[in-house]
Amino acid sequence: MLLGLSIYCTACKKWLEVNPKTQVSERVLFENEQGFKDALVGVYTQMGNRTLYGKDFTMGLMDVLSRNYFANARYASTYFEASKYNYTDAGTKNKIDSLWTTSYKAIANLNNLLAQVDQKKDLFTNNNFQIIKGEALALRAFLHFDLLRAFGPVPIGNMQTKAIPYVKAFNMDPKLKLSLQQVTDECLADLNQASALLAVDKGVYTGTGDVFRSFTRNHMNYWATTGLMARIYLYIDDKPKAYQKAKEVINAKLFPFITSSNISGTVPDRTFATEHLFGLYVANLQAINAELFKAAAGDAALLPSSNTFINNRFEISTGGSTDYRYLYLWKTDGPTATKYPVKYWSDDIAVPSNFPITKRIPLIRLSEMYYIAAEASTDLNESINLLNEVRTNRGLAALPQTLNAAGLETELFKEYKKEFYQEGQLFYYYKRKNRTQIEGYGPTVGPAVYVFPLPNDEIEFNPQ
Repeated sequence: MLLGLSIYCTACKKWLEVNPKTQVSERVLFENEQGFKDALVGVYTQMGNRTLYGKDFTMGLMDVLSRNYFANARYASTYFEASKYNYTDAGTKNKIDSLWTTSYKAIANLNNLLAQVDQKKDLFTNNNFQIIKGEALALRAFLHFDLLRAFGPVPIGNMQTKAIPYVKAFNMDPKLKLSLQQVTDECLADLNQASALLAVDKGVYTGTGDVFRSFTRNHMNYWATTGLMARIYLYIDDKPKAYQKAKEVINAKLFPFITSSNISGTVPDRTFATEHLFGLYVANLQAINAELFKAAAGDAALLPSSNTFINNRFEISTGGSTDYRYLYLWKTDGPTATKYPVKYWSDDIAVPSNFPITKRIPLIRLSEMYYIAAEASTDLNESINLLNEVRTNRGLAALPQTLNAAGLETELFKEYKKEFYQEGQLFYYYKRKNRTQIEGYGPTVGPAVYVFPLPNDEIEFNPQ
């Protein structure tokens, strides 16, 4: 039996299929507590799809746009045009359109659940009403915020610019596009409501009698909700609130830093699962990793990184060779000894039964809370200490307390590049900062790069 959310994949399969012969009706689905659980896990399963966080919203398209890979005409032909920010290319446009449509489908399913849950509160046992409703609200905010980060304007100076619809009703009516400020307000309203509900149980579990609660890091739990609020507040430059939320997670001390023995042992924890506030179980992650990063996949799919790129990224010439992210998360493959990342590789891992660590993609991590708090703190010494807490727990030397504010920002940028490789977060850092250069790409960048084009159907049928 697979642990965590994976155990529900079979149970919710019929709900996810579109074949009318196997589709579970809404009436049947929501007739008991288990149906609500299946519907919620169905959304997590949708999010793990290749078109979303299983590939393109993380290690695929988003990291290609971050220039994390050596994508050229020979290698990674399916991403070559994306690496040049050619959003009119048919293949790239299809990937971008899929981010939009698949996300809003998941949001529609959440809205259907939320439309039903209050009417059937008596069906639930223990704290499951609060947990299921809270997770659904938090997921709705999570999905909308990533759509905003991808399709919305650069936040600096554009808080009142029209962005995307925030959909809260389960119907086919066109929804008005809201401003960036309005969308983040809606996200935070959902998250505040979710936080109040999820506070009923703030525990972090790796195995319980209730299978639904057996691996809470794979749920949009209370701490993930708090972490997402920190991320949103920083995005809109509300640093006091970003700091407050990030420190709440840090001070809880519920997500221990990885150790070198955790990564280098016989059961290596390469995604640093103990640090996940929220991650997704992706059943076919091994195959996705192989097709993108293994030489055996062939030139058309491979996304390699050169030795020079990796050595520069991890600052090997200036002491970075002790970095756990360099030491343990890269291997060589193929006749040319191309280096490939093994963060999501699990062929050589015997999965432990008490703490599943494979087939997980991290979406919110403890380290990000330290970076947010360091950036948002008004005390430079505290900021340096927060950043050093991550560095020392990654095998690096501490930075000097004499570091100035500009130096701190430089070091934070370096950390985003090292920490979130294959996770899709670096592109959003560039966008939030409105940087005019993306490393590895010569031309100046701006809205044409940072703002994804809307799908043609959205432009045609919802033109406001």
